[in-house]
Amino acid sequence: MNTALAKKGVTPEQIRQAAKDLDLTVSAIADGTGLSKAYISEFRNETRNLSQSQQAQLRSFLEAQYEAQGKAFPEVADTSSNDLLQGLGGMVQRITRPAILLSDDVPKALSEKLLNLIDANRVKVGEILGREFQDGGFFGGDFSKETEEGIRELFALCALNYISILMLQGRNIARQVDAEYPVKTMGDWLSKHLSTSPLGELLPLDQPKPVKTVTQIAKGAV
Repeated sequence: MNTALAKKGVTPEQIRQAAKDLDLTVSAIADGTGLSKAYISEFRNETRNLSQSQQAQLRSFLEAQYEAQGKAFPEVADTSSNDLLQGLGGMVQRITRPAILLSDDVPKALSEKLLNLIDANRVKVGEILGREFQDGGFFGGDFSKETEEGIRELFALCALNYISILMLQGRNIARQVDAEYPVKTMGDWLSKHLSTSPLGELLPLDQPKPVKTVTQIAKGAV
């Protein structure tokens, strides 16, 4: 087996094709790999990402099933860099991630970190969406404590991804500040809150305003 291909894992398209070629159910794949049925189903439907090791488990199992039936594993050509599709008004390039407008002012290293954070948060969102909803919390409230915490986490992750996308576009709405920064506006609160989040080290540093000297004040300097 080609090692380079093995490292690529599998795609949702390959999972769907295997189900047809080998008459495999999600339950059968879950039993053969030890992975969650929900995870496999969501990955197949492209609503969840799986880690590289989980994809490797899936690929190893499916390759063995194809080999047992004397069939070839359905490889997918890598078209991320040169495959062009006909779009509205011209040609558009196929990419492996959702299309995001990227500012030329954003360093490549920062954009990669932001994209990785977005991907990681999307996986967490998928996990939360699969949790059981429990209503009727303490004292007959609308939600249980676990559900309320899940809702808070869900919206926090969505907010982090939205802010990350704005940063990729060069539109920063928050900055990195220290723990002692005085909060005077909602923008200050957002910056202080995000500075302690996974996005903290990626935020632009706070640029303090220069302190005017007595001479500048006397001259009416701005």
